Amino acid sequence: MKYLLFVSCGRCGTVRLAQILSEHLPKEKYSVVHQMKFSRIANVLGNILLYIDGFNWLKEKLYLFIIARYQKDRHFVSTDPLTAMIIPESLLNHADTHIVHIARDHNEFARSMVALSRKRKSSWIAHNLIPFWQPGIIPFENQLRRDVHLRYRQISMVKNQFFIDRFGQNRNYHFIDMKDLFSTSRIALLIKTTIGESIFISKEKLSIKANES
Repeated sequence: MKYLLFVSCGRCGTVRLAQILSEHLPKEKYSVVHQMKFSRIANVLGNILLYIDGFNWLKEKLYLFIIARYQKDRHFVSTDPLTAMIIPESLLNHADTHIVHIARDHNEFARSMVALSRKRKSSWIAHNLIPFWQPGIIPFENQLRRDVHLRYRQISMVKNQFFIDRFGQNRNYHFIDMKDLFSTSRIALLIKTTIGESIFISKEKLSIKANES
């Protein structure tokens, strides 16, 4: 079984990436997902466990429970940023697991995340009402603090360093800057390098955005 897991802070083009891969990878062989059911619980748990060591058994149970309904005996591809922080050791040690770390400029991430939390109702609720939705931000701080973008910049720094520390020593770890992700052949090259599938993605497909900012 192959696992191709894209990890990021979010706001890194992962919705569009999932759309592209779902369209171009053979559906009978691959399950491609972006945001999964119960991944919001995983997000909160992952942020809490930034401050607490251990609990690998909990990560294992929750992550495998979440992906079970989507995998269904197919190779598994996930671009879900909400589950990125609880990927368990059993999958990291799997010979056919590849981790692709997508990073975005910290200031661009902060601007995009603040904008999202202002214009989308579900995001406003998450960022203002759910404790540990983002590490280091308390309820309503997003709404009331004028320089909250500085908090989100710090979140980007902390999470990206977490991904490097957590996954960087894995032999199947790959790093890519978001600005290069949708360049002419980068996604196709990643797919060939990781799971061995040859796909072609037109420039027109790459230029389509799923979300703005």
